[in-house]
Parts: sequence; structure tokens; C-alpha cells
Amino acid sequence: MVESVVASVVDKALEAVLRKVGEGKKLSTEDLVVLVLGLFQEIRKDVTETNKRIDAINDSLSKRIDALYELMGKNYEALNNRINALNDTLSRRIEETNKRIDTLYDLLGKIYEALIKQATTQRQ
Repeated sequence: MVESVVASVVDKALEAVLRKVGEGKKLSTEDLVVLVLGLFQEIRKDVTETNKRIDAINDSLSKRIDALYELMGKNYEALNNRINALNDTLSRRIEETNKRIDTLYDLLGKIYEALIKQATTQRQ
């Protein structure tokens, strides 16, 4: 409330000083102080507006960052699921290949034993 009263007083005093300038009259030290106060008041308004714009941009960027973070989380999860699926598929295929290798190894062992047995019986 005090700020609005001060702002109103400065505005009225500034109007009076600007009339003096318009009439070409010489300005007193008090008139110059009123001009400086008016300048400070305008600078404060500009700073306030700039702060509001900065806050709006900050809010907008925060929302965009949050959205990107969420999207990255979803993409990470999807990629993880895909990697896990590929890992499971490769593990199954490796197990199947290992079983086939074991079967062939057992068959080769039996063939080797049969050949040894046959070679032994032929020598006798």
C-alpha cells in the first residue's frame, strides 16, 4: 500500500516537473530529484516485467525439461525391454546349439568307441 502511495506522489510530482520542462522553465534541485525518482520508478517497473518474463520462461523450460525427462525414461525402459528380449532369445538359441553340440559329441564318442572296438576285433 505504501508503495502505491509513493508511486502516486512521484507520478504527480513528475507531471508537474514535465510541465515545467514543456514550458521551458529552469528546473530546481528538487525537480531533478523528482526526475531521478521517476526514472527509478520506471526502471523498477521494467525490472519487475523482466522478472515476470524470466519466470514465465523458466516455468516453460522446466515443463519442457520434465517432458523430455519423462520421454527419455520411457525410451530407456523400451530399450531395456528390447535388450532383455534379445538377450533371452540369444540365450535360448545358445542353449539349443549347446544341446545339439552335446548330442553330436555323444554320437562321435559312440562312433569312436565302435571304431576302436572294431579295430580291436579285427586285430585279433
